[in-house]
Amino acid sequence: MSTVEVTRQQQRPAIRLRPAPRHEPPFDDERDPHSWPPPHQLALTWPTPTRPAPPPQPPPPPRRRTAVTGVSAEARLAVRRFVSTCVEVLNGYRPAAHLRRLSQPREAATVVAQGLAGAYRVTQARQARTTGRAARPRRPVPAAVVRLQLCEPREGAVEAAAVLVIGDRTHAMALRLELHDEVWQATTLRLI
Repeated sequence: MSTVEVTRQQQRPAIRLRPAPRHEPPFDDERDPHSWPPPHQLALTWPTPTRPAPPPQPPPPPRRRTAVTGVSAEARLAVRRFVSTCVEVLNGYRPAAHLRRLSQPREAATVVAQGLAGAYRVTQARQARTTGRAARPRRPVPAAVVRLQLCEPREGAVEAAAVLVIGDRTHAMALRLELHDEVWQATTLRLI
């Protein structure tokens, strides 16, 4: 039989009891007399002002926005939505009539006609490229926005120029949106 050696682990130190700090507040007669406030003085001591406060300045006059200051976030969002809708029209995912609800009523017919003409030109360019090739049909390359430049010439009007790539050809789209009754509406659209 073999013997098993059992070693005893070190014993833990006994629990030490330490005195607890005083937990009651001092009595009035136990406080240091120098910390007492003098008679007829508030307990709060306010710092004495060293100099009088300067007179209040009138608010600065509101700045007029110029074309250089940039485009508002609302205008930027409206242009992006309109350009994406135009790209969907050019790709054939939407009918050109969907541009009517995004256009100002007086200009809606012109904007829709420009969108329709652009979609027709893109379709013709795609068909011209595919004729004379092998019989294997391919899905047309969709139009994509490469760059978008915005300018806000005055508050409530934004002009934009977009560079579009459709296959191996590059097109430009120019547009103008105006704010009417808190809604951004297109007034001009040109596809070049």
